[in-house]
Amino acid sequence: MHPIAVTNSQRPDLGGNFRGGDNACFTPRLWKYLVERFGISSVLDVGCGEGQAVKFFRALGLVAHGIEGLIDNVSNAVTPISLHDITRQPFIMPVDLVVCTEVVEHIEESFLENLINTLINGRVICMTHAVPNQEGHHHVNCQPSSYWIEHICSRGYNLSQDNELFKALSAQEVGHKYFATTGLVFYKL
Repeated sequence: MHPIAVTNSQRPDLGGNFRGGDNACFTPRLWKYLVERFGISSVLDVGCGEGQAVKFFRALGLVAHGIEGLIDNVSNAVTPISLHDITRQPFIMPVDLVVCTEVVEHIEESFLENLINTLINGRVICMTHAVPNQEGHHHVNCQPSSYWIEHICSRGYNLSQDNELFKALSAQEVGHKYFATTGLVFYKL
């Protein structure tokens, strides 16, 4: 049985996640390591789907919140999350860690400022991205890592020198993980 993709015919930029979550997005070993290493106590998951990662972080005892643009996902969330349309405005909630997994490629470049202003809520940013020509639902901003590095580092962040270690940790988890190939961790001094 294949997972059911959640979509919205009126807004193709919303959805694309799988009902019940996508194991390729879920990296608990990496997340626990980042929580310990960076002393994380609060998390914002940008484009959180049905909130599986938010639930995970809350179970660790952290203050965790998720934002999602598709009402179906918010209605079917496994834990309370907020409906937010990043194409209208950034979401502001300063936290220790922002997680954004397989979302940025779905947001048109004309809304990049809102996206970046949402990501920089965290003193640490953990994200993945689709690469040029990568197939997928509403992939409209597939970019090389250098694109995201340039945009986020221009806001006073540094790409972690241990980024390859973080990818290796992710690769040790069960099943394919997006972070193992395109993961990026940034921190602000």
